[in-house]
Amino acid sequence: MAKSKKYFSEDDPPQSLVEEAAVQYETMRVILGGDNPLSVASLNDMDLIRLSRSGVQKSSLKSLSQYLGITMDTMSTLLHTSHRNIQRKDDNDLLDVYKSERVIEIAQVVSNGLDLFGTTDNLQQWLHSSIMALGGKKPIDLLDTSFGVRMILKLMGRIAHGVYS
Repeated sequence: MAKSKKYFSEDDPPQSLVEEAAVQYETMRVILGGDNPLSVASLNDMDLIRLSRSGVQKSSLKSLSQYLGITMDTMSTLLHTSHRNIQRKDDNDLLDVYKSERVIEIAQVVSNGLDLFGTTDNLQQWLHSSIMALGGKKPIDLLDTSFGVRMILKLMGRIAHGVYS
């Protein structure tokens, strides 16, 4: 007799997928502005999906832009929106799914970068430098697409493992 597969709904995932180390996500919580702008009590992969769907508060953009060492005008460029659209929002207003997802992806880059480079200053220096492994491009200029984010995260992984990059 064949065993039947057990399927899980989004709200009831297998525990092995969601039981991540809380420390991994604590840095992201701080980068996104702490408890107030986040609508979830803790952060794991499933929470990040829920957060991107429900929306990240505008105040998280301010916090993230400080970690990146960029203006809100540049942040709006990374989100493919006008600076005026961002300015019109109150700090507690939620961003749409696509902007929220981009903010979370960029926060993951910042979190990994702080782990790798140790300080915000070192991370900012790297993000704003031309990198040979990126064809002479600056990492900050690639954060406007998911492909660019993945490329930067891969590069950070190579650096962390001592692979010549």
